[in-house]
Amino acid sequence: MACAALSRWDRLVINGEPEAVAGLLRQVLAETGETFRPFGTEELVTEVVARIPELEVSATFAWMETTEPVKRARTGADGPGRGRAHAGGSESGRSRGDGSESGRACGDGSDRGRARGDGLESGGAHAAGGAVQANAAEVLEGSATQADEAGVVGGSATEADERAGTGAAGLRPVWLGKQEWPEVTALIREAYPESYAWPGDPAVRRWAGIRGLDGELLTVAAEAWSTPEIGFMSGVATRPAARGRGLGADICAFVADELLPGRERVALLVDYWNTAAVATYTGLGFATRRVAAARRR
Repeated sequence: MACAALSRWDRLVINGEPEAVAGLLRQVLAETGETFRPFGTEELVTEVVARIPELEVSATFAWMETTEPVKRARTGADGPGRGRAHAGGSESGRSRGDGSESGRACGDGSDRGRARGDGLESGGAHAAGGAVQANAAEVLEGSATQADEAGVVGGSATEADERAGTGAAGLRPVWLGKQEWPEVTALIREAYPESYAWPGDPAVRRWAGIRGLDGELLTVAAEAWSTPEIGFMSGVATRPAARGRGLGADICAFVADELLPGRERVALLVDYWNTAAVATYTGLGFATRRVAAARRR
């Protein structure tokens, strides 16, 4: 399935037997142009790349998801993911041994080598992006079985906020109002400039945040590119001076529990090499599936 500007990159979600996929992909790439990048399970992408010499693996990610409400133990520690538990993955200019290419953990999957990105496309591509997001989940679920293995303005605390209670530092996560988005932008620029999700992108629906007792915005996370079946989280960032207090895990738990009702699951992408972030999300109950992206050499 092809979708332009999915996470700001033109994506081709692939699934099937490697030889057949490789043959079909050669034709599709000729029709879609050089900007489209295959995306699927790490095993399939690796095998397809081996059959198409002009392609290379650009990044490996952990697709992390939960079908159950998050049970956040509010202990005041971020756990193994302390400090930089960014949701997402990055495809950047420098190659790593595991196939991922980035200097830092990203919260959504970025191909930074040739262009900047961190979000799905805007406007009319949003619906198509959502379809691919849902299709990607189906592809990954199928592979696991085979292997046996816009912005919506928030504001004051909602009933869900009351259920969530206070976080590790005694602070309450809430959905932020649109008038607060400039603060979100400033925080991301400081803490996570590689983010795919940015305020003002029509595909990024809304932002949640936690403020300190002095009112300073300390951590944020976005709902971006969700579908009726999957709530998708991105743009998780914590101000450097506020790290190590469990705020990143708190905001992720809040957003996940907000997005899950009425959906099959909540998901996010993170660079697979970012073991700290993977451990944090695992501690929140997210299961992991290895996925990868490829690009032309």
